[in-house]
Amino acid sequence: MAEKFPTGKLHVSYSEVKAWAECPFRHYLMYVKGINTYVDNPYADFGTIVHEAIEDYLKGSPFDLNVINEKIDTRWNEKGYNTKEYIDQIIDDRKSNGWKYVHESIEDFQNSAKTIVEDFPAFMDETFPGWNLMSAEQQLYEPLNEELSFKGFIDCVIARETKPGSGKIEYWVIDWKTTKKTGWFWKKKKEFLSLAQVALYKQYWSNKFNIPVEDIKVAYVFLKRGAKPGKSIELFTFSSGPKFLQKANDLVNKMIINVKKGTKLKNYNNCVFCPYKNTEHCSGKGW
Repeated sequence: MAEKFPTGKLHVSYSEVKAWAECPFRHYLMYVKGINTYVDNPYADFGTIVHEAIEDYLKGSPFDLNVINEKIDTRWNEKGYNTKEYIDQIIDDRKSNGWKYVHESIEDFQNSAKTIVEDFPAFMDETFPGWNLMSAEQQLYEPLNEELSFKGFIDCVIARETKPGSGKIEYWVIDWKTTKKTGWFWKKKKEFLSLAQVALYKQYWSNKFNIPVEDIKVAYVFLKRGAKPGKSIELFTFSSGPKFLQKANDLVNKMIINVKKGTKLKNYNNCVFCPYKNTEHCSGKGW
């Protein structure tokens, strides 16, 4: 009988692979030991609400700003994101890392959501003329080996003719990313770990539906908080050819092999954003 994977699960996700690549010891604490450090924050909740609205739109429901605003109101009030206590806590946390914190009010988030959803239909029609929805929130659960599968959710897959009347179809695997108004910093746009997620989604979607990978393009679409109307959505695409896909698959396989071995080295180059830094779980000699 095959030995159970150390996480106790029958699958891996890209977030898990990325955590391991950044620091094997962080992965060990998070996924093997199960030490949860997640803290609710308004940026993640904003992203969830906007993602839900876009998913509903893609499936045929018009955007409803009243519903979006109500969700933001409810969640912010439940979690106290606009309270002095929360704001002071975030200011202190950021200050400890040498950063400044600029507070965004409920109204700021609601205005950002309004701008994004009002820009969205024109963005899709102008960027992907003639687009047709294949799926929204497409679940992946594709076998990696006899023991494990890769689990993930693709935000959006669309199909369109490369040229009207050509009959040649291209597919787009798209991941929505809510960001600040400038989008991703240029260095992040070149980082392999930032790009590999959607490339792997392309690979596994290709396998699932038997679509040639050369007919599939990939993109991140930045949904920018605080951006001006007409500037709130940005397409970012990159080449994800055979060499890139091989590198991404090699990363997944390397992660699986090393987690099975119990390897959990600390990477002190990735301590800044680590939730375990300066805690009982890790001394953090590199900080």
